[in-house]
Amino acid sequence: MNVLLVTAPTLQPITVQEAKEHLYIDIADHDVKVSNVVKEATEHVQDITRRAIMTQTWDYWIDRFPSCNHITLPFGNLQSVTSIIYKASDWASAADDVTMTATTDYLVETNGAGHGRIVLPYSGVWPTDVLYPSNPIKIRFICGWTTQALVPFTIKAAIQLVCADLFEMRGEPTIGATVVENKAVDRLLASQRLWGNF
Repeated sequence: MNVLLVTAPTLQPITVQEAKEHLYIDIADHDVKVSNVVKEATEHVQDITRRAIMTQTWDYWIDRFPSCNHITLPFGNLQSVTSIIYKASDWASAADDVTMTATTDYLVETNGAGHGRIVLPYSGVWPTDVLYPSNPIKIRFICGWTTQALVPFTIKAAIQLVCADLFEMRGEPTIGATVVENKAVDRLLASQRLWGNF
């Protein structure tokens, strides 16, 4: 999957204060460390669930327009599609980019917490141009939950458990030399994983 994070989230799913309460920390001395741990735990949970949890903007490149009537987007919780731009085979510079028009050339299905899709309108067709050979189609989209309150509690609880592992053990929990998986995290996230060909 060829993707690039354009705008990172400005919010984390849990606050530093919530993480501190979970870790039984009541002083400000560790606030920077806890903030970093929350970010690390969130990225770990995003990797497991294959989701973008809080609002963020991504570029997604595909090599061709599909034979079906839709393009499925990664990460779930699609908020909007900012642009679809493609390069034809005679592309020489950004001035030659072709920008598709929303509602005329495509429709957007946000599909709640599932995978969002770009769909052809009734009787619409994808462009038939011969495409540039390298990353010809770029889709920019915004996804993720818009507020902390909308994030499912199972995801927040899993992030708190990962925070505890990272903060208290400075890494993965071990018994002797053996790494021990935090099965509670897996159980909490089982129903939150996104599946698909990404």
